[in-house]
Amino acid sequence: MFYQILKPHVQESREHHFKRGEIIYHEGDTPQNIYFIESGLVGLFHIAESGKETFLRVFGTNSILGHRSYFANEPYHATAIALAPSLLISITKEECSRICRESPSLLKEVTSQLAKDLKTAELRMAGLQDKSVHQRIAESLVFLKLKHPDHTWTRKEIAEYSGSTFETVARAMSLFEKEGLIKKQGRDFEIFDPQKLIAFTNSEN
Repeated sequence: MFYQILKPHVQESREHHFKRGEIIYHEGDTPQNIYFIESGLVGLFHIAESGKETFLRVFGTNSILGHRSYFANEPYHATAIALAPSLLISITKEECSRICRESPSLLKEVTSQLAKDLKTAELRMAGLQDKSVHQRIAESLVFLKLKHPDHTWTRKEIAEYSGSTFETVARAMSLFEKEGLIKKQGRDFEIFDPQKLIAFTNSEN
């Protein structure tokens, strides 16, 4: 984890506690800090000109946040919101510049992280274009549940992440439950066999 590599070099930082639903930074804001997630869960949303929200990514413990806009020296391209109670650590531009001057090898780690982020974004966009809505929902359920099992994902969050709608997600989850692939538990859900769930949606095509 890049955060674990950078952490020993940090001399000055601030702690930020966020409740579920609190905004960390808004789309269009000028980056002043780099954030590291010490604990919790953060979602990244983009708001289109039409007002529609798109759920872009999920960041968990030990993730770096806001670094792309920070190093590009441009406004944030999305809004970051705490999906669960979260503790974030921030370092200023001055502190980041000091670390880069004294430990230039860390710049390679930053470049590597940015490259991985770009790959993830490109693959995700390709998937949204090529896959059926049931495939997108199934993969989103598996990804979100396995990566962040302690978080209760709302149907709205699942819809935004999968590029779908609340109603479509509700219908898809009812179908998956009917097929014995998942079990809905109030607002939460359980996946019995992730591979079978993915295989089921692939066989529909």
